[in-house]
Amino acid sequence: MIGEYKINRTTRRCSVADRPLEPGEYYYSVVSEHDEDFRRVDIAADSWTGPPEGCIGHWKNRVPLPEEKKRELAPPEVLIEILRSMADQPQLTKARYLLALMLMRKRHLKPVESSALISSAASDSTEPTESESVGPTNLWELESNLDGTTVTIEIADIAAGEAESLQTQLVDLLYREVE
Repeated sequence: MIGEYKINRTTRRCSVADRPLEPGEYYYSVVSEHDEDFRRVDIAADSWTGPPEGCIGHWKNRVPLPEEKKRELAPPEVLIEILRSMADQPQLTKARYLLALMLMRKRHLKPVESSALISSAASDSTEPTESESVGPTNLWELESNLDGTTVTIEIADIAAGEAESLQTQLVDLLYREVE
């Protein structure tokens, strides 16, 4: 079961330089464990020296400019349809995995209770083709809380250097501008 964790919003203040973050400025948010809670701090890009030891996660963001239009996440039904449409695009496997995790966090998807991780052999041939991976693939069967249908997701390993490009890819795909 996935728990619910409360993480505070951005403070729009650099915790290292102890100064406000300016519109348009890039910064990093870092989440770490503090006692039995999670704590988020923001660090201006010019003060960033890498993730602090013991952090659970970090990401890069930008303070919006006042004239920028607000963006909102597409409705859950649309997000699940996007997730399904990504299934036949192997170049989107990692983005699809992250989208599935996001939908689980928002409680629109949940693991199918009767299934565990599914391990499937990539190929029976001795030489994998360019589009096939080598070795077993871990798959996860998830159920939509919206309509009860299921979707199978490939679990992907994501390297630290890929996170920023995947974040940009997902933001462009999943958010829309609003008036």
